[in-house]
Amino acid sequence: MTMATGSDYLLPIVLGSFLMSEIIFSLRQYPEVLQIIGVIGFSLYITAFTLLQTGRICGNSVGYTCCVITAASCVLISLISAFNLAAFLIQASYVCLGVFGLSRRFVIHKLHQSRVTPDPLRQSFAAMRRNARQRRPAVRSAHRIKTPDPMSSAPQY
Repeated sequence: MTMATGSDYLLPIVLGSFLMSEIIFSLRQYPEVLQIIGVIGFSLYITAFTLLQTGRICGNSVGYTCCVITAASCVLISLISAFNLAAFLIQASYVCLGVFGLSRRFVIHKLHQSRVTPDPLRQSFAAMRRNARQRRPAVRSAHRIKTPDPMSSAPQY
């Protein structure tokens, strides 16, 4: 049995960074492709925001988060040809926060599956409202509005 040394762990990192630098170098030769990737990212941003504002998707949904992460990644890739520090920081923040949100959602989902409730401070406001609604006592039947019987002939007021 051989023990792994520090250089054994370093080799994949060096090979990965070499491969990544080769990919970046080859992409720099095609600025038009990078510009198209950036426009795709812009289109994804606008589409996601339009769907959000028209009420077609929720801002907490996985679809919206994935769309924003993909859009930010596309814009980050397009920055290879014309680097802008502010744009890089914004897009990198969107990617990091989006991945954090998705992983948080995954962890909370796994906790609910195992029937362990997370700390209320770590829940989203939507989850806290949902839990509060579930804890409310049932409404007494005397206060419910009676629906008309479709079989009766006289209208009920």
